[in-house]
Formats: sequence, structure tokens, C-alpha cells
Amino acid sequence: MRLAIILFVTVLLAAGGGIGWYVTYGNNGPVVLSVAAGPRNSDSYTLLQEIAEVLERHSTSVRLKVSPSKNSSTNITLVNSGEVDLATISSDTPVSTSVRLVADLFPDYFILISRESAQIRSITDLKGKRIAVPEDGSSELLAFWSVIDHYDLPTGSFDFTSTDLSRGADLFLSGEVDAIFLVRSLRDSALLRLIEDAGLKKLAMRFVPIDQAAAIAQKRPFLKPGIVVKGSFDGNPVLPANDVSTATVHRLLVSNSKVDAAAIRELTRILFENKLDLVTRIPLAASIVGAKNETGASLPYHAGASSYYNRDEPSFLQENAEPIALLVTLAAMLISGLLALRGRFSATQKNRLDSYNYQLLDIAEKAQISGQVEDLRLLKKELFSILETVVRALDTDEVTEEGFQSFSLLWESVRETINDQMAEIK
Repeated sequence: MRLAIILFVTVLLAAGGGIGWYVTYGNNGPVVLSVAAGPRNSDSYTLLQEIAEVLERHSTSVRLKVSPSKNSSTNITLVNSGEVDLATISSDTPVSTSVRLVADLFPDYFILISRESAQIRSITDLKGKRIAVPEDGSSELLAFWSVIDHYDLPTGSFDFTSTDLSRGADLFLSGEVDAIFLVRSLRDSALLRLIEDAGLKKLAMRFVPIDQAAAIAQKRPFLKPGIVVKGSFDGNPVLPANDVSTATVHRLLVSNSKVDAAAIRELTRILFENKLDLVTRIPLAASIVGAKNETGASLPYHAGASSYYNRDEPSFLQENAEPIALLVTLAAMLISGLLALRGRFSATQKNRLDSYNYQLLDIAEKAQISGQVEDLRLLKKELFSILETVVRALDTDEVTEEGFQSFSLLWESVRETINDQMAEIK
């Protein structure tokens, strides 16, 4: 009966352990990180979809659930509320203290394209012209007004239509507007489609420079100067015909600080260790960079991303090995010196106490051979004088407590010897 109970308990414990292991390790699938990636078919949405597929191929622990979203403002609200784990935003988007940077995805360029017939050579030439600008409430429209404000161009001096890029492109191609302003990457599909359609229509276009981008960036640090290099869109005919100065704003991948650091580290690892796979799928991925302070966003990195970026940096001990070794050597020398001093001090204390003990033995020897009471009284007086000296030495640490204890025993023995001798004489 007892054996049966033991077997039953053993089986029960084994079953419980197996269930616990399965719950803890065996039933944990990959972590799914949700991401608000921007408008459907936008650069950021397409890039994140490709990242999700590469992540699925190369990682067993993390997956991405990519969802379309309206704009950066919407995305940052979703991240702050915890409705999504990650989001793409432009570097000029106001963020809360809980938002952390994962990676700098790519730069968006301020692009102003005019019809050659409109004779628009610079921003100031927009006076009296018609221009299609990004839709109301978008960060791209704010970018347009930041440029207009810097060039001190009166709002009423030109006619503008605020609309989405699709309709804006139609207005531009049909000649209803003279120019179109957009903030896009140079490989954006909608931008490339606009240029291709213009080519099919034999429409001569000009890329208008924003030649004071560096000055604009002084007032708006999230902007950076950029160049649309000659031939970026076509080599024959060359488009643009020359390098075009402009401004850029970076597209960032951000996360809430509370998102699991291990999952973010794995995502960051896949981004950079499988970058060739990504670039093969979408050339825009070549622009992804990590721990560089070039975005103008001034965001701290997520703990998981930072862990990956700093993986090759030496630890504090490795980085400071030489000064630490010097400090350890000096500390060892100091401790050795202190121990030597303590040894010498202890030896001095012992030698001093030995001298007092020898005086006691000398008194005891004199007491044993003395036959006069008066001589014994003098020896007793000398005995108490030595005791007073040793007590004072104890107070000034000239002798140790342990040494004083042994001295006291000897002193008491000598005192009794004198008393016994005095009693015999009387």
C-alpha cells in the first residue's frame, strides 16, 4: 500500500512538471508586434510588409502584424495608447516621453515639381501661380508651409489646392495647376508614377530647388538638407537635369518604451543582419540606419534596439581595464603597507608589554628573597606604580586588551607573593 502511494505521488509530480514545462516553454509561439505603417501602398507601408516577410523567414521568435494607418499623428497616438507596439512617423512629429526610437528607415524629400512652361525657377516664382499641395491636417502640408514661411512668401500671392497626391497628380498632368509639392522618398511609387505619366504625355518638367534648406533647418532642427542628384529619375532625358538642393525629413520606426526589449532587439537584429534580403525585395531598405544622431528627432533608443546597437561595444571593465588594474595594484600595495604597519605596531605593543612583565618577574624574585617588611612595602609600591603605567598605556593603545589580560594575571600573582611573604615575616 505504501509503495503504491509513493508511485502515485511520483507520477503526479512528473505530470505536473510536464504540464508546467509545456505552459512555460512548449506553448509559447512567436511574439507578434503590431505596427501602424502609414497609408496603404505608401513607402513605409510597403517597406514594413517586406520587413514582416523577412522576419518570418529568418526569426522564430518575432512576427510583425502590419496595418495601414492615416498619418504620423494618428500613428503616434496609437503607440502612446498601446493600441499598437510600433509605428512609422516622420521625425517632425511631436512625441511623448514614452516613445522610443528603433531605427531610421529612410529620408523623405521635399519635392517641388513645376511644368516647364510655368517658368518657375525658385520658390519666389510661385507668386501668381497655381500649386497642388498635400491634404489638410497632414505633416506634409506643414512642411510646405514651413518652406513658404522661410521664403516670406505671402499666402495670398499664389493659388493652392490642398488634396491627396492622386488627385494632385491629375491636376498637374492636366495643366490645372502649374506645380505640385510633395514629401516622399525618391523611390515612392506614386511619385514614380507621376513622372512616368508626365513622360508619356511628353510633359516637360522642372525640379525646383529649395536652396535654403540648411537655413530652414536652423529654425526647424527636425529637417536636414538634402540633394536630389542629377538623373535620379531618368538618364535620357536626364531628370532632374542638375543636382537639386532640397530639405529632407526622416521616416522613423518607433515603439512604446514598454514593449518587450527582447522582441525589439530581435526585430532590430533582423533589420540589419538580413539587410541584403530586404534590399533585394525593396531597394529603399538600403536607407535603413541604426544608432546615428542624424534624424533630428532627438529620441532615445528603445532598450532592445540599444542592446543590439551596442553589442560590440566593450563593457565598462573592458574599456577601463588599464586604470582599473592600476587602482587594484595601488589598493593591494596600500593594504600590504597597512598590514605591515599593523604588524610593526602589534610587535611594538608586545615588546612593550613584555618589558612590563619582566619588571613584574623581577619584583617577584626580589620579594621571595627579601626578609624585611619595609623592603616588601617598597616592592608593593613599585608593583602598583607599574600597574598605573600599564593602565595608561592601555588607554593610549600602547598595549593591547589581550596583552593587558595576561599582564593582570601575572600582576595579581606577584601581589599575592608579596602579601604571603609579608605574612610569614610577621
